[in-house]
Amino acid sequence: MGLTGWIFYVIFGIVFFLILRYIEYKYELKKSQKQVFSIILLLLVSGLCFRYALPFTSNIFLIFVFLMVTDIIYNSYFLEKDFFDKSENNIKYYIILIIIGFIINQEFINNVEAIFLTGPEFRIIIWLLIIIFLYNFFKNNNLLQENNNNNKDNFMSIDNILTNYAKLKYKYYDLCNYNNNELSNIIYAIMIYENNKRNSLARRYDYFKFRLNGNSQKLGIMQIESSSFISDIQSIELAHKKIDKIYKEIAGTKSKPKKNYDLNMVFDQYYDFDNKHVKYIFEIIKKF
Repeated sequence: MGLTGWIFYVIFGIVFFLILRYIEYKYELKKSQKQVFSIILLLLVSGLCFRYALPFTSNIFLIFVFLMVTDIIYNSYFLEKDFFDKSENNIKYYIILIIIGFIINQEFINNVEAIFLTGPEFRIIIWLLIIIFLYNFFKNNNLLQENNNNNKDNFMSIDNILTNYAKLKYKYYDLCNYNNNELSNIIYAIMIYENNKRNSLARRYDYFKFRLNGNSQKLGIMQIESSSFISDIQSIELAHKKIDKIYKEIAGTKSKPKKNYDLNMVFDQYYDFDNKHVKYIFEIIKKF
């Protein structure tokens, strides 16, 4: 390493100091955060050295040494503070930083041909960022998760209920035509509620996750707990079997109907709790 190398390390030690002082002043960095920024700067400069074939990477951690020297001069002559004050832990901070820089220099920088990502590596990172972005977008827009807060605190609007009722009745009319209007409306009320919580896109995600891990989970438009794959239609059929049994216990059969029964009990037994939202939906759609 010749004189040019020493000049390079001194100059970038000063540059690092100025950049870190600016970031620290603007964002009030903690010492650990300042160390991370120092390492990022070291990697950036190393990457530029590789890119432009500058022969200064073998001992580039020495920038941190001259960063410390610059800090000592700045504190002593400009701030008139004692850099070596034990309460400030400045020496400890720089010893750790220099050791980390040395390890990165020897174990990483000196063992690679480039710091910056190559084309194939950059492609992987880009796709990873795209996946993370899409996941957060869907999550923030309640497309990949249940709208628990909305369903807990707010009832669906009447327009939303009727729109969903029309769409679902058109799609599943033949399947849900039980020759019993009450039973059909109970099925539709539950279907509207569950579909609002977990729409078709979210259910596709559930199917994808199920195929990956095979764990028992709620599937289909009726959100039936299942350890095997079930479609939306199969979930409706399974829900109908359970609801039909409950309904007959409460309302009776055509041959032996019961008087003054409460249909709300069907929802209570089906969900094992007082689901006011489904009851509200049922009261809306039974008028149509």
